[in-house]
Amino acid sequence: MVESYLGTKVELFICARNLLDKDVLSKSNPFCIVYMQAKLTGDYVEVGRTEIKTNNLNPNWNTTIIVDYLFETKQNMRFTVMDYDKECSEQLGEAFITLGEIIGRKGAKLLDMTGKGKLIIRAEEIKSIQDVLTFKLKGEHLDEKDWFGKSDPYLIIYRSLDSNTWTEIFKSEVIKDTTNPMWNQFTIPAQKLCNGDMKKPIKIECYDWDTIGSDELIGTAIVDLEHLSQHGWRFELQTPEKKLKGQNCGEIVVMDLIVKKYLSFIEYLQVGVQLNFSVAIDFTGSNGAYVDRNSLHHMNPQMPNQYEKAIWEIGSILEAYDTDKYFPIFGFGGIPRGERIANHCFPLTFDRSNPYVVGVQGLLDAYRKALPLVNLSGPTLFKNIIENVIAVAKSQPPHAAYHVLLILTDGDINDMSDTIVKIVEASQLPISIIIVGVGNDSFLSMQELDCDNGVLIDERGIKAARDIVQFVPFNKFNGNPVALAAEVLKEVPKQLTDFMSRIGYTPPIPEPISFESLYAQAALSQNAPVQSTPIASEQNVSIQNFPVNIATVQNAPVQVIPIQNVQNTPVFTAPVQDIPIQNVLVQNVPVQNATVFTPPVQVIPIQNVPVQNTHVFIAPVQDIPIQNVPMQNTPVFTTPVQDIPIQNVPVQNAPVQNVLLQKNDPFMNAPMQNAPVEIPPAFNAPVLNAPVEIPPVFNAPVLNTPIENFVMPQQGVSNLSQYAPPEAMPKFNIP
Repeated sequence: MVESYLGTKVELFICARNLLDKDVLSKSNPFCIVYMQAKLTGDYVEVGRTEIKTNNLNPNWNTTIIVDYLFETKQNMRFTVMDYDKECSEQLGEAFITLGEIIGRKGAKLLDMTGKGKLIIRAEEIKSIQDVLTFKLKGEHLDEKDWFGKSDPYLIIYRSLDSNTWTEIFKSEVIKDTTNPMWNQFTIPAQKLCNGDMKKPIKIECYDWDTIGSDELIGTAIVDLEHLSQHGWRFELQTPEKKLKGQNCGEIVVMDLIVKKYLSFIEYLQVGVQLNFSVAIDFTGSNGAYVDRNSLHHMNPQMPNQYEKAIWEIGSILEAYDTDKYFPIFGFGGIPRGERIANHCFPLTFDRSNPYVVGVQGLLDAYRKALPLVNLSGPTLFKNIIENVIAVAKSQPPHAAYHVLLILTDGDINDMSDTIVKIVEASQLPISIIIVGVGNDSFLSMQELDCDNGVLIDERGIKAARDIVQFVPFNKFNGNPVALAAEVLKEVPKQLTDFMSRIGYTPPIPEPISFESLYAQAALSQNAPVQSTPIASEQNVSIQNFPVNIATVQNAPVQVIPIQNVQNTPVFTAPVQDIPIQNVLVQNVPVQNATVFTPPVQVIPIQNVPVQNTHVFIAPVQDIPIQNVPMQNTPVFTTPVQDIPIQNVPVQNAPVQNVLLQKNDPFMNAPMQNAPVEIPPAFNAPVLNAPVEIPPVFNAPVLNTPIENFVMPQQGVSNLSQYAPPEAMPKFNIP
């Protein structure tokens, strides 16, 4: 039993914290207006507003906002907080988010209004009761109603409409010639029986069936689910006459009552089921070379092709439900550079150990970068792609994640039998497959895979456990990718709930967390350590706000974060202790086992660290021994440092050893030229005539000796300690 998600409604609960105080003599009087973006015009249309909270900078609004939720559509929302004034209300702040992001978040969503306070939004589904009740009842010592035999009893169960009105909802089979009948097991939806109310009265009547004339009442009982749910509980059947005499007409015994809970799609998300999204793209020759204007893969910055449109619209919806937003992307039917034959499942990152990219934009970037690196070939085979997602699904508990595979292809497939076998296998797993037909092909064979009106059966005669394939040709929607996304995604919620129900996964729904607890958790995270977070191999990936999601983190030690094989990766982190780290570019340098600490930090040894072409920005530190550090072409911009012994630092083949640089020893205009010497510890001693030119170090009063453009060999970096800088500093070009 699974609900339809057409017209599902959700209720939004809103509160705010630390709002700006705009009033002079009192606090602000805030209220919140909620808008949803119209699909046709793009305008934000008001869908509701809260009441006004007087003199309150931390309001919990009582008025809730009810909106329609459509999983298959990206629903952009705006929350605007206003300070009420009779003459002219003033805006206090606003935040933008999609409804999917709110629902996809366990608990609630914390939104930062860019320094103007925070919003906390929680969504709850307004839904019908999905529980199903399974009964097993028997009668004991029922009255004999037949002249020449016992009775032929059956049951009728009624739902209460009011204190005097009942409506029949179930009638059992007749058990012939017995006063101790055992009726067959039967099921009734809880909503149909009592609207989910365990204390709502239920009437049970027992009749004696008769072939001639009317059936005769044996007895009646008024009960409720709270009592019926007790195993072995028994209740008396009575008639008015026997009740007056203190007698009964027999008993009904509850042999078993099973309450099976059917969770909704939203409830499965709330208990932690993840949606994992992966993409596979057709690189067969029928697409045409990407440099050809008529190619389905043609790149035009002003006009995305059909592959790009489908990835963007479908991916941007599913992205809201994926917490890490790491998506694997594959190609099939092409020959990747360095290979000789067609490959039918290759990562577009060209790293078999890491096919993941970050976000929908990462999917598009990987696709575009791969086009010149793959020779189009053929044939069109789906088997390997589906095998890949099957392997991933089997590697996890079945209730942990639900996998949505998007296959984009330009024609019919050449391995229909093998593909059907794999789809039948996948139907036993938490998998849905979306196929989008790109171009003008007829796609006749694809209709066979999308068995909306039947059951898919493979060549072995094995039937699919459920329908998991949705096929839609792109051109059916006249180039409207929004409508395309809605069509292909509309069945995913039902497919997910069907699977979870099939495996019997019905975890308890967590109690809603109070707004105060949610905000306390958010505040606590500002002082919480983040430990042992591995960052896997990434290339050409921009990582933003990782590993901490909060915009500003104060006094939060980040310890022991191994970073392995990070190449060509601009890293832009969130402000830590209000010290932004920006534009820290690590190029062509594998960085391993880096330990990252928040400043200030003291006594951090840096040894045997070859660094090449790396801009390093260092915050104020003390007592940092640096040993055996060959440097090449590395501008180092530091803030004031103290007591830093530098030993065994070859600078452009001119060893300078055992130089102790003390603070406040001005050395600004003393270049080292033309003198290959070993320099003893220097105290206020300018060193001249070194064999190499050492460009100045700017803004670093270490003997005020400017050092720039060190050249370092291309090697790995090990045991690196990296510090959050006060700010990104400018580059200098010194001849």
